[in-house]
Parts: sequence; structure tokens; C-alpha cells
Amino acid sequence: MPEALTTRDFLPHLHTQFQIEQFESYKLELTEVTEYSNAQLEQFSLIFTGTASLLLQQGMYTLIHPQMGECELFLVPIGPDGAGMRYEAAFSRFIRTSDS
Repeated sequence: MPEALTTRDFLPHLHTQFQIEQFESYKLELTEVTEYSNAQLEQFSLIFTGTASLLLQQGMYTLIHPQMGECELFLVPIGPDGAGMRYEAAFSRFIRTSDS
């Protein structure tokens, strides 16, 4: 798993299941990958959807994907929709330039 995750790491896995290591039988589906980057900042968010039967608290979780492997993400519950409970992982970092 790369140290600095990008949208390119997640886009191929849109609408696939990620297992939550801390809860063996609970899976989240990656339902959205949204890019917000500009010239100075690399920013994007991931939206995962899970069943409403288990509410994950805000915090760090290890997600396991058959092709991606493991990644640790800070997930924040953002509310339910028609498909289940939604969680967001947001990324924001400065873009390094050759003169910085």
C-alpha cells in the first residue's frame, strides 16, 4: 500500500466491498470518490456505505480489500441514506513543488 494514498488508488475499486478488520463480518462499499484538488492542495474524499445494523464511531479503522490489501483510514459517520449508513474519509495535503 502506498504511503500517500490518492484517488488513483481507490477509483478502480469503486462499488466494491471493503472488510472492516475490527468487525469481521461487517463490510463497507466504496460508493463515491470525489476530487477537490487545486494547484496548491491535493484534496479528495471517499464515501463508504454500510448497513444501518452497526454504527461505526468516528475513528481509525483498518479496511481490507482483496486487490488493494490493507489501509488504515479515519472514518467519520455522515448520516444514513436509502442504502444504509454513510462514512467519509477525507484527504488534504499540500502539493510539493520543486522549489519548496
